Amino acid sequence: MTVAGAGLVLLFVWEMAFPLTPADLRAAGGPTPLPYVLLAAGCAAMVAGILWANAWYRRHYGAVTRTPKQNRLGAIVAGAGVLAFLIPFEAEILALNRGLLVVPPVLDPAGRTLPANFMVFAVSLWIIAYWLYLGRGFWHYLVIAGIGLVLGLVSIAGIPPATFDWHVREITLFFGLATIAGGIIDHMILARSMPSSETSVASGS
Repeated sequence: MTVAGAGLVLLFVWEMAFPLTPADLRAAGGPTPLPYVLLAAGCAAMVAGILWANAWYRRHYGAVTRTPKQNRLGAIVAGAGVLAFLIPFEAEILALNRGLLVVPPVLDPAGRTLPANFMVFAVSLWIIAYWLYLGRGFWHYLVIAGIGLVLGLVSIAGIPPATFDWHVREITLFFGLATIAGGIIDHMILARSMPSSETSVASGS
């Protein structure tokens, strides 16, 4: 999780450096290959990092065999997480493309954004569901979800600016930092509760 979170933080940096909307692309003179080459390279590095981290955990703590019920429940939770992002994201795209007047003109003179960052709201609610899936002992996810809900409320006031690109940047940074924090705390809980397989082998030899 921590590796994926670091990748999302780097994605946030990419989103800050390059235009995200068609209007911004036109203002910048059109798309160029460099941003997309960097994006593809970053995604490849993140996938490689996740595979390496998974292999490290298997070496140190052994492989975990999940029951069919756990696999089904995990797939449902993961799918719900994807939808928690995609549904409000598609609503943002619809508002951007249709020019829907959904916020006061003083916040968005073009009238092409939603009044709040519903992606942050939806993902925060999903984090609560993820906490229920993991178990009550992982209480830190409730804190992370609470922070996300507060950020969603703050977005109603237009902080950061109520635009499509800032809504995307906010959810990317929030979920990236949340994933890093959750991953680090999860690792600390795992390290305390499970002996390393390498240590166990060494002590028994």
